[in-house]
This record gives sequence, C-alpha cells and structure tokens, in this order.
Amino acid sequence: MLPGSGVIRSAMTKRGYKHRYTDDQYSIRGEYARNLQFVYSKEQSSKAGRVVDLVYFSADILSEKLVVGLYRENPDIENGVYVNTTGSLDLKKFSAKELNQVLDKLVTSVDDKLK
Repeated sequence: MLPGSGVIRSAMTKRGYKHRYTDDQYSIRGEYARNLQFVYSKEQSSKAGRVVDLVYFSADILSEKLVVGLYRENPDIENGVYVNTTGSLDLKKFSAKELNQVLDKLVTSVDDKLK
C-alpha cells in the first residue's frame, strides 16, 4: 500500500460521507484516463427538507492540484441547488492536514448554506 493512501476515504468517513455504487454515475471515466473524478455523498434532513451533498475529488494534472468540489441540493424541488463550489490543494503538499483544511472550508453544516 502506498504511503498516504486512504487519506481521502478517512477524511470523508469522519464527516459521514460514503462512496456508494449509485455514486458511480457521477464518476467520469474515459478510455485513456480512468477515474478522473471520484464522488462521496451524504443525505441529510433539514428545515428546508431533504438535502443531498456530493463531494467531488478530481486531479488537475497540469496545475498539479487536487480539486475538491461540493454540490449541495434538495432533489425534491425544482432548482434546489444550494451550493456549487470548489477548492483545491497542491499535490506536492498533499497531506491529511491540508485536505482537512480544504474540506473544513467547503463542507460546512447544512444550516450554514441554507440561509
């Protein structure tokens, strides 16, 4: 096993996110580049109704960055997108600490992003 492997999975598990086979529909796969994007999801209930978070991880090879995106929506209503934002971290500085800092900025509590 490579050093540092499982860092993303551990960070997402601590936050209650999982990768499910149904999330594979959001993963981009190409003939020459496999798994350019990997998605974790979590479903929650709030005052506004059902909220689904999708957290995307993708590599920007040219910029040497790991791109992390959050897409938060209420799938039960039309135009129910609450958040669609991204952050990134330098692959040369990749560590659990750096990843958690990016995730802390992006993945806030549901109530923070529904006001």
